[in-house]
Amino acid sequence: MAEIITNTYELTQAARAREEFLAGFVGSLDAKRPDAWRQYGYKTDLCFSDYRQAYERGGPAHGAVHKILGKCWEQLPRIKQPEADKATPWEEAITALLRPINGWQKLMGFDRRNLVGRFSALIYRVADGRPLSEPLSKGDALKDLIPLYEDQIKVTDWHDDQDDPDTYGKPRMFQYRARSASSTGDIQAKPEMWADVHPSRVQILAEGADGDDFFEGVPLLKAGFNALVDLEKLRGGGAESALKNSARTVVFQYDAAANPQEAVQASGGDPKEVKALHEERAKAINRNQDAAIVMQGGTATTLQTQASDLSPQWTIAANEFSASVGLPFTVLFGQQTGRLASDEDQKDYIARAVGRQLNTLTPMLTEFVQRMQACGIIAAGEFEIEWPDLGAPSDEQRLDNAVKMVTANKTAYDGGSLEPIFDLNEIRKVGGFEERAAGAGDEFKEETPPVGPAADPNADPAAASKTVPGGKQ
Repeated sequence: MAEIITNTYELTQAARAREEFLAGFVGSLDAKRPDAWRQYGYKTDLCFSDYRQAYERGGPAHGAVHKILGKCWEQLPRIKQPEADKATPWEEAITALLRPINGWQKLMGFDRRNLVGRFSALIYRVADGRPLSEPLSKGDALKDLIPLYEDQIKVTDWHDDQDDPDTYGKPRMFQYRARSASSTGDIQAKPEMWADVHPSRVQILAEGADGDDFFEGVPLLKAGFNALVDLEKLRGGGAESALKNSARTVVFQYDAAANPQEAVQASGGDPKEVKALHEERAKAINRNQDAAIVMQGGTATTLQTQASDLSPQWTIAANEFSASVGLPFTVLFGQQTGRLASDEDQKDYIARAVGRQLNTLTPMLTEFVQRMQACGIIAAGEFEIEWPDLGAPSDEQRLDNAVKMVTANKTAYDGGSLEPIFDLNEIRKVGGFEERAAGAGDEFKEETPPVGPAADPNADPAAASKTVPGGKQ
């Protein structure tokens, strides 16, 4: 008998291993449990619809995308000519080009879609008298910019001539659809639109890709997707536990001698419907505040379960997701105690955004301007992308720094220094004010007598030190 049991167990294990191999369950960092992800409920392979669903329906994923997007685009950059302090006609022409088509907002949408998937696309609608399927030529105006999700565009033809290294492996023709395949909701029978688009009219943004292969773009939400699953489990499980407790699941207990069937029959009911009648009364109690139950030979109680505190598990998953997107926990989730993110967290947050501005968004805007120059929409010439200083102090911080500089001057004066550490214009500059011209404010010098050692320029410095508060005698 023991031999039969052993053989059966071995056969069962072999069959299970074969099923898992054929099903392709490969997902885990734990070599001892290669199918652990399946048991945890994690998907082995992720696609764009998974990322978009997490972004649109999950608070942490949505917050991560918009925290990064909002900080990077907190202030619009300047596309300007080199060494131009003030706006030039060339720079104003770019502003005039983007304003009518809400261009900056669409460039931000281009970036937002890239953060959700592996890549995003931007289609140029240029008034060049040619259809989208033909190469972009000299145009009179930029009519529109169309940002697209990853699933709204696909390559229908590739350059496959290996003797041409400049074009081999690059798209020969794109095709885009007006509506995203992963979009949901009523479209009121809007016709689906597909259109061929020449690559010269398409710009691709694939953050994380090294080179021209935009399929190698790295979705922002990919590394922390398992943590997002955990967060959803914990949130949903905790809410379901609270709901079941508040729903007052009714438990009917009867004495051994009680006969519910007879009681139902005596009241004119069908004794076969005892279970249905109990369920009906339980639903009535949960629907109405003044519902009651009449029992005979029994009692009715509610089934209660003790809800666990899920905050430790939630915090672990939340910290892991924060690390995956490069955002401090306090920046992404805030603090329940009302405490703001620390200065170090804010510095990390700003550093994350500045690095992305320089390494991702500047090349993206540079490509856009160069391609607009190539088709004659923007005048030729050298240019640069200048981003505002995200770490610049606020007006309150500027004033506070100026006060600190004045205090430092006073401390040095009280210590016997004859020269201030900071002059007036240095203090005004830090405070955010324009420098005062030489001679400005002289009218106040006539009314206000000098104080301290400067009152008598011919005074003996040794004697003057006796009049300085805190000076050595």
